[in-house]
Amino acid sequence: MRLPICTSFSWFRLLALTVLVALHAGVANAQAFDRQAENQRYRQWLSDFKQDLERLRQSPDPTDADVDRLFARTVVPGSRATQLAKELAKAPGGTTSGEIHFVGILRLFLGVLSDAVVAGDGGVFPETQAGYRKDTLRVRYMHVDGGGRLEPYFSNPEVFTPYRLPESGTLARDAYPFLLFEDRDGKLRLGGVSMEFWELVRFMDALQHA
Repeated sequence: MRLPICTSFSWFRLLALTVLVALHAGVANAQAFDRQAENQRYRQWLSDFKQDLERLRQSPDPTDADVDRLFARTVVPGSRATQLAKELAKAPGGTTSGEIHFVGILRLFLGVLSDAVVAGDGGVFPETQAGYRKDTLRVRYMHVDGGGRLEPYFSNPEVFTPYRLPESGTLARDAYPFLLFEDRDGKLRLGGVSMEFWELVRFMDALQHA
């Protein structure tokens, strides 16, 4: 039985509309993560973070409350990043052995942050420790080039299995360095540094002594 012309026309219109809606949704999802915009926000956060860290280094024997106050705009209060900021502020500066000057861990960490660019979104971090569940943090995969010096780190099968950028919205461990950020009112605050990112900093530290 042949369909009436008007019915066939309606069917094809419905099919075309469905395809257009699907294409529109696909484009919207692809544009949901704007790397350029995210990197602009990251650069602004990094500039503010460096200023806050310098103020912390100039504060004698700061308490946890002092750290939360000084980093109110750049670090989530009571987060893992708060403790890291305190440790970095106390870390010794560079050292010299003979004619060789070794850069301290703080300068290395800031150097890696400065070289890093936001590469992708890993979705909401599934926090397992009750003390940190009050904060909703998103995974930001960070690309660090390192001028080829980091290739042994990225290609090490004991660290990455293998090294690759996970799909958008997906968290994968042992795959790519990442940072944890709170995203509120268009502003970023650091909530944590992944093992994959921190071990990269330690690897660069070890390169100085190789």
